Amino acid sequence: MKEGLGEGRLTAHWAVLGKHPGQTMGYEVLRSSLPGDRAGTYLWKASATGAPGGRDPLGELPWRVFLGGTDARPEPVCACVETTWDGATDGTGAPSYTWRLTLLDWAEAGRAALTWSGIDRALLSDPPALPGDAVPVSVAVPRTDPAELAELIDQLGFDWALGVAALLLADRQVAITPGPGGALPDVSGRVRVLDAVCSLLPYACRAWLSAATWTGQAQHDLRLFFASAARTGQIEAVLGASPPDEPRDETARVYLHRLRRLRAKTGDTTAIVEYLLTATEPVTAPRPGQALRVLREADLLDTVAEEIRSGGGETEDVGRVLGRYPAASLDERRLRVLTLFLVESADKGDRGAGRLLGEHWTERAGLLLVQEVLAAAAPAESFERAKRYLGVIHTAVEAHRPGSFDEVFDSLVEAPELTPEWTGTLIYMADNEWGRSTGTADRLVVSRPAVGKAWRRCLLDHQDRSLAPLHRLVQRARDDTVADATPGWLRFAAVLFGDSQAQAPATATDAADFARAVEGGWRVSLEIAQAQGRPEVLGPMWPGLWSAAYAYTERGLREAVERLVPAREPQPSGGVAADADLFCAGVRGGATPGMPRLERLTTEEELEEYASHLYRRIQSDGELRRLAAEALLGGKPSPHTWWVIERLNHALPDTFLRDLCQELHRRLTGGARPLNDLEVPEYLMEELAKRYDLRWLRPVHAFRKAVRDQAPHPELARIILESRGQGGIPALLREAIAVWTREWGPYSLEQVALHMDALATGMPGLELCVAVARGDGELRELLMRHSEAQQARHEWILAKLRRRPEPPDAAPGTGAERQGVFRKLRGRIPGGSG
Repeated sequence: MKEGLGEGRLTAHWAVLGKHPGQTMGYEVLRSSLPGDRAGTYLWKASATGAPGGRDPLGELPWRVFLGGTDARPEPVCACVETTWDGATDGTGAPSYTWRLTLLDWAEAGRAALTWSGIDRALLSDPPALPGDAVPVSVAVPRTDPAELAELIDQLGFDWALGVAALLLADRQVAITPGPGGALPDVSGRVRVLDAVCSLLPYACRAWLSAATWTGQAQHDLRLFFASAARTGQIEAVLGASPPDEPRDETARVYLHRLRRLRAKTGDTTAIVEYLLTATEPVTAPRPGQALRVLREADLLDTVAEEIRSGGGETEDVGRVLGRYPAASLDERRLRVLTLFLVESADKGDRGAGRLLGEHWTERAGLLLVQEVLAAAAPAESFERAKRYLGVIHTAVEAHRPGSFDEVFDSLVEAPELTPEWTGTLIYMADNEWGRSTGTADRLVVSRPAVGKAWRRCLLDHQDRSLAPLHRLVQRARDDTVADATPGWLRFAAVLFGDSQAQAPATATDAADFARAVEGGWRVSLEIAQAQGRPEVLGPMWPGLWSAAYAYTERGLREAVERLVPAREPQPSGGVAADADLFCAGVRGGATPGMPRLERLTTEEELEEYASHLYRRIQSDGELRRLAAEALLGGKPSPHTWWVIERLNHALPDTFLRDLCQELHRRLTGGARPLNDLEVPEYLMEELAKRYDLRWLRPVHAFRKAVRDQAPHPELARIILESRGQGGIPALLREAIAVWTREWGPYSLEQVALHMDALATGMPGLELCVAVARGDGELRELLMRHSEAQQARHEWILAKLRRRPEPPDAAPGTGAERQGVFRKLRGRIPGGSG
């Protein structure tokens, strides 16, 4: 073959069908280079169109029939049968026609892109002389220029030629007929028309196509042919008229529409013909699906894009498109379709799609994804898109194109169309899901309050939160030389991490800014502090924490504080201990009454810090002063407690003392009054004794102090006598005496009673014994047993004394009355006997 559009010589088999001179019987194969009856298969098929007739002026000879195969021999060939008449007649005087077959190997014809126009020219311009022997001949066949075919298609009308081709693809017979008063081209012109129509089908279709420049009146099964009129079952395509109706076959109709769209898009018929001539893999029957697949390759980009838009598409096809059309060369519309398909497929687990996306990634692809996110109708939809797209880029693209994730991510978080809440949530999600962050995103969290709040909300709301992102922001803020640029919540976060290099201390406002980003944020902040081992955060948290607890806006705060600063463990500082004690005391239901952390302090410096911290909390808050007084007096006050109370009374001489006395009064007069374990300092005693209902307090205090100092019985008797009023001995003093009696025994009570009787008239000692035992059965029995023992002793003494005369100066009755005092208990005490 010559290069370009020249010609080459191909090996051709030949055969002749006709009659010998004078023969009267039917036609036969006269000569052939083909073995056996193979030639007859094609010759008889071509001759079945009928014989020329003189009444058909349009059917002048020669006729040419082009065959690709026959029913008997379906293997593809490139065959041409020419019908001629040289004026000879047979033995009956009838015209004796000749059919000459030229048969080319399909593979050679395909490689040469040989068309029927080329064969026609070869037969007309240089018909080979038939050799004497039955051997093939060498035929010079020019290659048909695709531009020539395309020009004729456009002359015929692209839609007309395509309509005829689509009918052929649907396995219909099409008769090309002249219009009213119209003329048909000559034989070579008809060949070119047939060739042009079939050039709109893949070249491989010529393996089953058949065509003829004219057919007679006989029935035949040729596909495309010229005729004076269409017969029954055939479709007529009038030359120069409107295109025929579309085929009913769905696939053939799709082929027609797609090829028409391709032509409209490119405006280049030549390129279409040139491409279809390359599809030479033969098929032996009309297969619209296969032709459609060939056409897909001609318009692969748009065909694949259309399939994707229709809900289909295959990753393999997209790969072939990108292999043929680099992503950088695609326009925005097509690139968007392919990119979104690959992203969605990769998101569903298609690794091939992810690989293709990474290999063909461009910056434009990233921008298109950003546009898709921004185009979403609702924030939830746009966020879901962003999450899917970034996830695919992270897992599939980043390995091929480092930095691709950051480019898309930064474009999204900086987009002004998106809300700060959306942006902050996306920044947290990227860090939490994939460990991805950028300097741009971090700066937005720090510099834009609404973005930072949304970011903190996600952090504090997440059950399995990682604090690494928060720690990174703290470090970034620490490295920033402009302290004012650090938001308050980040200064508080620095306290959570114990960052001693923070440029400014955290305030209560900073702590509130951090915690109020989410419902339940105070409790979560305490949990973070506990996990980090940072109880000192309780200081800046305290005001907001107390407000939340006081307003009942959060639950579980007391328990969280108790876990952060355990009461039974050594305290980190006096200030932390004071904050924790005051908070837990103020929030009802504390695990330990009073101020338990105060008792864990070991140095005077810690006590000073405790008292100072407590002072700052309560100095301007009456409710907190009351709670502090209540808590300090809760349980059993210790020396630490009175020390702190004294400091607070000194710092707040009016308000705290008033609250303290009120609490003491409540405890001493209410159901929870401590009778035997409350040692009130003297200065408080003076204040309390001023109250009319606490006049008993001083004698009780004096009696207990005397007992503690082991004062003699006469002193105890004096104190008791001085406490007597119109109602007798105060009830609370009687209770204190009862407690003392149980501890020191009835003998001590007897001695005090004797001294009372000696100091006052009316036997107040007997009155004391009866009053102390009233309502206390156990104490009564104790005193009765003591009295009975004394009685037995005295009776024994009397019995001994009666054996001697009594001295003349004895005073009868006086000694017996003294010794029998306790006998009267049995009759005076309710429940006694005797």
